[in-house]
Amino acid sequence: MRVGSLQHGLPLVLACWSSVPVSAKQIKIFAQNVGLLVDTRLDPVVNPETCSSHVHSVYGNAQFGATVEEDVFEDDDWRNTTGKFDQTTSELIPNLSSYWAPSLYIWDDASQKFYVVPSFSRPYYRIFVRSDNDQDRSSVNPHPKFLRIIAGKASRKTPWEPENIDRDDIRWTLTTFNRGKTNYREHGDWSYLRNNTDIADRGQVEMLLRFPDCLEVDGNGIPKTESKGFRSHAAYSSKNYDPSRRTYCPVSHPYQIPLLHLEIRYRIGDMRDRLGENVVNDVSNWRLSTNDASGAGAHADFISGWPRDMMENIIVNCTDGKSKDGSSDCVLEGLDLDGRVEKTVPFNNPVPQEKVHEVANLPTGKCPPIVVGCTDDPNF
Repeated sequence: MRVGSLQHGLPLVLACWSSVPVSAKQIKIFAQNVGLLVDTRLDPVVNPETCSSHVHSVYGNAQFGATVEEDVFEDDDWRNTTGKFDQTTSELIPNLSSYWAPSLYIWDDASQKFYVVPSFSRPYYRIFVRSDNDQDRSSVNPHPKFLRIIAGKASRKTPWEPENIDRDDIRWTLTTFNRGKTNYREHGDWSYLRNNTDIADRGQVEMLLRFPDCLEVDGNGIPKTESKGFRSHAAYSSKNYDPSRRTYCPVSHPYQIPLLHLEIRYRIGDMRDRLGENVVNDVSNWRLSTNDASGAGAHADFISGWPRDMMENIIVNCTDGKSKDGSSDCVLEGLDLDGRVEKTVPFNNPVPQEKVHEVANLPTGKCPPIVVGCTDDPNF
């Protein structure tokens, strides 16, 4: 599953195929904003029916909870969006996927408290196709129902060593200011942001996660949607095309799906008004909810809630949210997905009854009652 394990690519050995390597072309098929649903100490993938060890910021499907069932990620009548606005914080209503990541806190020495940073997410979906025939997208498949994947290492609390490349493709950026100049090897934690004066001019810091885009299959060729740890059933594609199998995916994980680039945007600019520039701009005050002061413990969970026929249409017909050639019937055509909407919807599901937004100690340990109510109720 790790990036480093794929650096050597896949050998082209069949004589009946051209020996000239075919490079990969990455195409953005669309992006959308997915607003914050809740900050809470739940993780139904890793810790079902109880608390997680740390607080997550959750985006997407409004049925998120201590447990989740497959049917809440399905909507066969997805073309009809009437009365469904509140089913997700995604600006694209048929997307019933869930995404969650560790909350970011800022420590304020004056008040002796940690404050959670408001956030939202922006998932980008991209595909790898042949650079010499980018209209042929037949090797890319829609996400299987109820696909669950985790990227990153939540337990990590120390900066990454430069030589340690056998890890997931995750980096920290200052969004558009330096995103194009960063990579997971050199920018996989906060080391380069310490004493970086550019932070003072930015309203957001971004955790950017590139999820694996190849899945393992069973004996019948059916893609696997989970594995122990929710990692080993997924792997990263290579930039080397295997013409015998018509794919960029490794033999071990042959089922290619769209590549999810998940941007978690933490709005540090909002915190300056509350805590002051000196506090917020000092990276030594930042903590992931895992109590990680390095940023190397960045991670996220993804449960796919995409209607299969909708994603099939998007893969085949769409580029950047529009028809790929002006004549293909892209289902996203006419939708405004560039409005940068930070959508919110009512959330009334049970959550652990504990304060999470302004705390003297980062929430962890014993799980309080999981019931319906205000998580920041002063009585808890």
